[in-house]
Amino acid sequence: MTKLKAYLELIRFPNLFTAMADIMAGGWIAYGIWSHFHFIPLFSLLIASACFYAMGIALNDYMDYPLDKLERPERPLPSGRIARSNALTLICILGMSGLVITFFVHWVSFFIACTLVALICLYDTFLKKHYLFGPICMGSCRGLNLLLGISLLPSQLPKFWWISFIGLVYISVVTALARGEVGDALYPKRVWMMSFAILVCSVAVMCLGRGDTLLATFITVSVFFLWTFRGIYPSLKKPDAVHIRKAVGTCIIGLPLLDAAIATTFGGMTAWLTVFAFMLISYAWSHVFSVT
Repeated sequence: MTKLKAYLELIRFPNLFTAMADIMAGGWIAYGIWSHFHFIPLFSLLIASACFYAMGIALNDYMDYPLDKLERPERPLPSGRIARSNALTLICILGMSGLVITFFVHWVSFFIACTLVALICLYDTFLKKHYLFGPICMGSCRGLNLLLGISLLPSQLPKFWWISFIGLVYISVVTALARGEVGDALYPKRVWMMSFAILVCSVAVMCLGRGDTLLATFITVSVFFLWTFRGIYPSLKKPDAVHIRKAVGTCIIGLPLLDAAIATTFGGMTAWLTVFAFMLISYAWSHVFSVT
């Protein structure tokens, strides 16, 4: 059990459900009506998305091993609870498993998955430390994850691909903010940028609302807005590492709320509930495992 817990810490287990929320939201964009869902492909992409996220997080820690020995020695790799060679094996298994799964869903899903894996590797190995392209690359990964969900019905991609930019912007800024999680410096500009990004994403989702889902969209966007500012507000008052770490955690767990709000514009409150469920699971496990 101790070894299993170490591996779950390595892959940031609570965050896997935020990746699944992207797929569920993409499914609602693709199908629009619950009765139209094809559940075997949906379940397959949910698992594949979790594999890609876990692969990326584990690769991140594998590459950051020297730095984590100094800044976060309690993590599974620098603490010695998991050997680096075992972590690398897990990374390869997760990546290949996700690609194989998407191959049997649709060739479009497989193409998006290949692009996603390439960007994950690019971020973890080369772009992570770049102040501009690093966050954009990470945001692009989450945008592609939403597209992976929409690929359940590939004919919908030309019509709705641009919605992925909402998640891209949101996660790009969260990634930039996360760079203030360690050290003694203050980062007021990054916190204000995150606040502005939350506002922009909220307005963007409201613009997606249609007549029959407008009220539901307003309610769900309000939930997302209030949740994220619950985490951001303390860091606005004191933008240090301690408060920023909590803000980042809140914003990561809040991503399913953004996904749920997007899904609501297509499927109403039923869509919101099916995506929100992933947030509840993620939040529950966040009390056991770290999410940042």
